[in-house]
Amino acid sequence: MNINFKKSVSRNSFKLYILFVLMIFVAGLQAEQTNGRKQMFKSALIPGWGELSQDNKTGYIFLASELILWSSVFYFQQESDLKDTASRNYAIKYAHIDPELELTEDYLYDLRKHLSSGYETGGFNAGVVETAKAMFPDDLVKQDEYIEANVYSDEFYWEWDSRENKHDYAIFRKRMVQYSGYIKGITGGIIANHLVSALNSLIFAKKQNKVKMNVQFDTEMNPVLLVNYKF
Repeated sequence: MNINFKKSVSRNSFKLYILFVLMIFVAGLQAEQTNGRKQMFKSALIPGWGELSQDNKTGYIFLASELILWSSVFYFQQESDLKDTASRNYAIKYAHIDPELELTEDYLYDLRKHLSSGYETGGFNAGVVETAKAMFPDDLVKQDEYIEANVYSDEFYWEWDSRENKHDYAIFRKRMVQYSGYIKGITGGIIANHLVSALNSLIFAKKQNKVKMNVQFDTEMNPVLLVNYKF
């Protein structure tokens, strides 16, 4: 009787031990199965991170792409800044603008379009006067108000030495705008790289987690490991 009792205790202890081992094993698998979101967030933060965490070599492609894209952003930003500075210095030298002025983008744009800011033919202010007359042909008061609100004062006066100088300045500004456009396009590429890498990590994790396991008990309370594979 004692021997049977000891055998029963031994069998139950063994069952409990097996159950404990199986529970730890299944818990580990479930943790890996729920790890898909974690890997997705990793790649959303740093492209390739989630893939590399799962030993998926495609992560190197996403990571390398990220480095190249950001390097391109820094390069074109530097080039854009250089062209901006060069255009301003060029205008100071050949359009004779005041180097102490705080220049707006509108002002820098108008420098491209007009030989001077004056009232002579081709000057910016001359264009403002013509626009005022066209908008308010029978109202001198409104003409004056429009002109007063839109002309450049003597403080902001400029006059290009030649049309060639104005053309060269326009090229500086055009290049600057082009580089800024490149940056916007590359920024879109960076966002896409993050999104695609995050999706790739999630898909790869789900493929790894097609096998699901859990523990149940039979009629004699023996632990049974069930394996389910999703096709």
